[in-house]
This record gives sequence, C-alpha cells and structure tokens, in this order.
Amino acid sequence: MKDFVSNLEALLDEVKRKNHDLCASLSDTVYLTDYKSENGIWTSALQGALNEHEVVIIPSSDSPYILDSSVIIPSNRHIICEDGAVIRLKEGVKVLALRNSRTADGTHAPITCERDENITIEGGVWEDWCQSRLGYGQNGMYDENRSFFGVSTFMLLENVNHLTLKNMTFRRCGGFAVQVGDARDLVLESIRFERCFADGLHINGNVENAFISDIKGEVGDDLVALNMFDWQNSSINFGPCKNVICQDLELSKNSFYKALRIEPGVYTYDDGTSINCSLTDAIFRRISGIKTFKLYCQTPPYSPTIPQERVSVGGGERILFEDIDINLDAPIDLLDGYITNDPVKGSFAGFELGLNIENLYLKNIRFQVDKGKYPYAYLVCIGPKSARGANQIEYFDPCFSSVAKNVYLEDIKINGESPDDISEYIREIEFDHLYDDISSTGYGKIEKIHYKK
Repeated sequence: MKDFVSNLEALLDEVKRKNHDLCASLSDTVYLTDYKSENGIWTSALQGALNEHEVVIIPSSDSPYILDSSVIIPSNRHIICEDGAVIRLKEGVKVLALRNSRTADGTHAPITCERDENITIEGGVWEDWCQSRLGYGQNGMYDENRSFFGVSTFMLLENVNHLTLKNMTFRRCGGFAVQVGDARDLVLESIRFERCFADGLHINGNVENAFISDIKGEVGDDLVALNMFDWQNSSINFGPCKNVICQDLELSKNSFYKALRIEPGVYTYDDGTSINCSLTDAIFRRISGIKTFKLYCQTPPYSPTIPQERVSVGGGERILFEDIDINLDAPIDLLDGYITNDPVKGSFAGFELGLNIENLYLKNIRFQVDKGKYPYAYLVCIGPKSARGANQIEYFDPCFSSVAKNVYLEDIKINGESPDDISEYIREIEFDHLYDDISSTGYGKIEKIHYKK
C-alpha cells in the first residue's frame, strides 16, 4: 500500500504543478469593468471579456454581478475574482451559469471530439437564486430545451484537460454546484458551500488524475460525489475514474444527507457496447461529517415488471480510506428494513459495498455505533439492497452480486476500542429468492479480511 500511496501523491503533485504553470503562462489581462453592463446585467460583458482576453479579473464590488444566461469559457482562460466579488444568477433563470466551450453529450456514445484545455477559475462567491432543490429540468439546465438531459448544475466543466477551481464559494445552488466529467488533470481545492441543496462537487465518468482537497460546507446531498456510473438525468459522462486524492472534507452538521457516494457500474451505450465505470487508485482521507460511504451501483427506482436501464455491478482496485470519523447513530436512509431491524434487508454500514473490488484499505477509522439499538449496523457490509414501497417500486437492486477479494483493516476503533474480533462489525448480505417476481438472489462476498489492531 505504501508504494501505491506515494506514487499517487507524486503523480498528483505533478498535476498541480503543471496546471499552475499552464495558468501562469496566460498574460493577456482585462478587468471585467472595462466592459459595460447592460441595465445591470453582466452576461454580455463577461462573455466579451472571455472571448477577447486570456485573463479576466472580476473586481470587488458592493453590488453583485448579475448573469441572465449562460457564459461560455474558451480554452486557455483564467478567471480571477477579487475578494468581495459576487457573481449571481438572475432570479428565475433556468439554465446554468457557466460552462466550457467544447462540452459534449456522452450519454449515447463515447465523446470523441476535441477537448478544451487550461481553464482556471479562482475566487469569488457564486450565487444561485434558489431557496430549495427544484429538481431536474427545473433549473441548472444546459439550455432552455434541456438538450443535454443529464445536466443539472450551476457550473458545467467537462470534456476538458487541466482544469483548476480554487478558493471559491457556492451559495444557494438548486442543482449541483459543479458538474465535471470526461476530464483529465483536475485540481479542485479550497471550495465552500453555503446552503446548497444538491451535490457540491458532482464528478462523473472518464476522469483521470484528480486532486480534490479542502472541501467544506452545507449541501443537500453529497458533498463530493464520484459517480462514474450515474442515472441518465444526472450525467452526460460515463466511464472509469483513476488516480484520485480526495482529502480534508468537512460536511456541515446542518447538511440534510450525510453521505459520500462513489458509484461504479457497467453502462451500456445505444449501440449495445458497454463500459465498466470503475474506480482505480483512489485515496479518501481526513473526512468528517459523513455517516455512510456508498460504494455501490444503484439504478433509478423501477417496477420489477418493466425493463430498466441496462446496468450491472462495476469494479474497483486500490481504494484507501484513512483518518476518518464516522458516527453511525442512525441510518441515513430511513427505510423500513433499517428502522425495523429486518434481519434480511436491514443491514446498513459506514462503508456499504456493492462493487467487485480487488483491494480495499480502511486505516485509522474511528467508528461509533449502537449495536443495541441497531443490531444490523456495521462498519462494513457488502451485497445487495432492496426497498419497496406500497406501489411495488424497487429502489435498489436485490439481484446484484459483488465480491471484494481483499479488505485490509488497520487501526480501527469501534466506540473508542480496538476490537479483538472485527468480524461482528462486517456483514456479507445474501438474498435467497427475496421476491417471487424477479430472481432476487444477489449476494456479497469478502474473500479475505486482513485485520491489524
């Protein structure tokens, strides 16, 4: 494990250096205020500045810079927001605020067109107008026609290399604050969220080399989501993700949903070809405020009698979780099986696995759990899930099976103590024809557990 960690750290240090050097090579500079607003609206001014100059400085101002439609960022651009600069989307605008110029929809086939290069956005408070999560197709759309169905965000940056976002604050975002995919060499650091209502950083598939650090604040869903596979209303980028460091995350206690989702899966394109949306070589460390790390594929809610999106379990290799506090005082999904302590469907955990993974490492994990109140609460569980309402809609996939070949556990504290026997905090879930209407016989298996106190 030591070589894997040191090699990944060295690789991403080089990514940060190269992104910095590429950004520093840009010199043609203009102040946004050298352009004129139109009746207090700055959309055309910002677009003009970005079209004509490499570096655009948005000065501090007592009044926000209002945008009434999307601004498009070309390659080789650096946006610098001075302290006190607030960029606000006009109330009622349903389209996203910013996107890069070479965005492409990879829903139906892999993206093969040219990518944007060398985009940095630094500083500023970026404000949406929402007071709640409005839902897909209500705001954060790619355009008024929602021509990219899977876009729901304030800021879309995809099909891009050498992307840096830093020292930014997002406020009242009704969709995802930032949606990223089909990207290489990402640096996302020192980002804050204030009363945002969906995911903070929503990172989809085909991502290579990502340094994500110092991410904090209040969101309505995942603070950071690594959804290599995702629902078609939540992504336009599907594929593997590799070489990731995600560190120094702090979810606000006011956040509604205390999870971090890592979603692998096998995605099928329109022509029938498929791609394993897997995660390889990833480190998650120094994280607080999260109750459950979800590493499983989840299809959209469906009726078992109606064909669903074609999907199956994805993969993973060399994933490390280190120096993490988890207080699993209750399940974050208040499903009947969890609340009633159902012995078959009631298992939940700090780490919920539903992927085929070679090597998973859990190190220096401080885990709080009340087994008296929730006997089916665990540090780790692996296998299928199922939840059905009165309308017989299924919310998980009881037929999915998954295998972890090696799980390494070191320096694990359960309620402040290092257990002699870790097995009582690990659950392999198995369904045996759970329902009559489908072959719901999924299982989870850990081939070998390596435990070191």
